Amino acid sequence: MRSLIKGNKILILLVCALCLSGCGGAGFLKEKIQLTTNETKKEVPEKAEETVSRSKAAMKAPNAQEKLQIEENQVEEKESAVPKSDLETQREEIGLSEAGIASLQKMQSGNYYFERLGNEGKRLYVEMYQILAVQAEEILISAMDQQMLSDVYQAVINDHPEFFYLTGYTYTRFVRGEEVQYITFSGRYLYDKDEVNRRQTRINAAVEAKLGELLKGDTYETVKAVYEYIILSTDYSLDSPDNQNICSVFLDGKSVCNGYAKAVQYLLRYAGIPCIIVNGNAGGSAHAWNIVEIDGAYYHMDATWGDPSYYSQDEEEKNGAPDIDYSYLNLTTAEITKNHNIDQTFKLPDCTAVRDNYFVREGLYVSGYDDGLIGGIFKAAKAQGKNVVCIKASDGQAYRDIYNHLIEQQKIFDYFGTQQGGGEYKIAYSGNEELYTLNFWE
Repeated sequence: MRSLIKGNKILILLVCALCLSGCGGAGFLKEKIQLTTNETKKEVPEKAEETVSRSKAAMKAPNAQEKLQIEENQVEEKESAVPKSDLETQREEIGLSEAGIASLQKMQSGNYYFERLGNEGKRLYVEMYQILAVQAEEILISAMDQQMLSDVYQAVINDHPEFFYLTGYTYTRFVRGEEVQYITFSGRYLYDKDEVNRRQTRINAAVEAKLGELLKGDTYETVKAVYEYIILSTDYSLDSPDNQNICSVFLDGKSVCNGYAKAVQYLLRYAGIPCIIVNGNAGGSAHAWNIVEIDGAYYHMDATWGDPSYYSQDEEEKNGAPDIDYSYLNLTTAEITKNHNIDQTFKLPDCTAVRDNYFVREGLYVSGYDDGLIGGIFKAAKAQGKNVVCIKASDGQAYRDIYNHLIEQQKIFDYFGTQQGGGEYKIAYSGNEELYTLNFWE
């Protein structure tokens, strides 16, 4: 964040460095500058991230400030002393008969990651789903391949944010000599069934109490409302014990990227809007965000990176900065991959549409400095009582053109600014040079 003051010739510079941990990214870098500055490059330190990878679940270590305790999925080997017929009986008791599997596959039809699997993967998917849904243990599964277990488990939890009570899985290989005879699968559960039911009841109440306000007649407006709600109701924090799941958002109001992404997915699906979890990395560390479908087109959205509390939890440092950064609401793949890398295990939709990008929909997308157009944007904001204006340039040249006129030439004071003593006017701003967005606030 930078501040401009017009009307004084004394230059005073104060730089406040942010201590950052968690997901890597670029955003509200706090720099207060009186008068003007020619500095445009903003560098944000790398940050460690915490999310569920394909084969391991990352859980926060108690009282850790920056480090995360990674819990490996456990593998056991046993001699095949248990008759396979007994294990097959246990399968059927939890609904994994052939008829039950066919019914479960029909029920899972349409879930994004389920549909990316082949026949063998889909069968394993519903076996895992049913075991996790009823919190069973040591259940015989059809697969023998370790990598398939890892990939299909990731598909299941990506499709089902309601599995908030998991911290990975364990599989047991039953061997005779050197040969694996069969494998059993167990979830690793954070809570017993009674506690899961209690938490689910509280989550349902929280969601149902808010959903009426979030549902709009227009899908874009509902998506925007969910993005805003998650950001405004959640602080980025490593201190929530459930920060990898939706409990951290809906019950604690504190989470990290995996919690944000799963809560977004949970709400949008509740509203009937298709939403996908995206696994990948950002700033060199693991990260999770979403792809949302609006009227047949796909868009990336990252509520974590849209939350200023992610960049700083210091109220003085934020100093009146916008509560929401809309730079990460409904982006193309080309835009999000400027600072996010997408995991390639599963093919994801290529997001190319711009129709429902936040800035396009809100009339805040500009192709260069145009006094009438930009002046109109600020005038409209003033008329609506807003003290924050966010705009997006169409490309790097347009961004530099707008930056030059508004910041370096201080044309911003023709439109915006808070009057100080001595006839001075003050305004603060931040910019994202990768996505060509500029935020101004009085």
